[in-house]
Amino acid sequence: MGCDMEICYKTPIVVGRPLLAPNVAPASDAPKEVLIYNHNESPQVPHAPENIFFYGHRAPKKGGESPISSSLELFNRAQQEIPDFIADLAEKGILSRVTYQAERQHQGGSTLRDAFGKEIEDGDDEETQRKKIEAQIARYGRGKHTTWEWADDGLVLTHRLPVIRTQRGTNLPTLFTGLAAYWKRAQSDIEARRKVTQQLFGDGMPIPDQYLANLAKITDDIRVLHRWQEGDVLVYDNTIAQHGREPWEGEQSDRVVMAGLFDGESVPGAYGFGDWAQVVQALD
Repeated sequence: MGCDMEICYKTPIVVGRPLLAPNVAPASDAPKEVLIYNHNESPQVPHAPENIFFYGHRAPKKGGESPISSSLELFNRAQQEIPDFIADLAEKGILSRVTYQAERQHQGGSTLRDAFGKEIEDGDDEETQRKKIEAQIARYGRGKHTTWEWADDGLVLTHRLPVIRTQRGTNLPTLFTGLAAYWKRAQSDIEARRKVTQQLFGDGMPIPDQYLANLAKITDDIRVLHRWQEGDVLVYDNTIAQHGREPWEGEQSDRVVMAGLFDGESVPGAYGFGDWAQVVQALD
């Protein structure tokens, strides 16, 4: 299926990936040694795709599996094991604060232009570039719940987001998040990572590490590995399913998985009571 990116998924891709065809891009170009831990797609922004198609074009002989886990089960387990954490998330949501710079800050990350520079043209002066970037950010349509600040080395973007959302049609609560992945990454390079990304409670207070560690433990318990074969197609509902990527042996080119991202007919429902708890469709 082909379509215009603006129709299929109306917000910018916030990790720089080259389009291979209309609405088709590499699932990730991070080096093969990098573990990409389970997460919902685009949890750090207000508008995320609902349906995701993965196509396995080339599969490595060892490793490279895609771990899949249920966000519905993650919520239920977390509510049982760390109820105070769930209560805090429902009451406060989170502040997702990301620093974007002109140069890529870590493997698999994105530059400011990758994320929000789709309208920038060579020759645009700094003021014009900033206006175009701000216009892209404004498309999120979140008003006071999305703020940004220009810095000498780039832009700091902050969203107040609901981690708990509800699946349309069933109204079941789901943990839509990358918090466990954020915690896993931070363990390997805490200072460098937290200079790029901060995940805080919605009132600005830090999230205790023990909550994040417990969330990762639950994820380890419930995830299953999909071992790719050439020609496999994996389709899933991003609201209720998380995915990741295991490292693999061999060459970088031994694993080629392509992704297509699609908007749904409507966005997930709210679980909390604040106006920040309801995500909205991105503006055209």
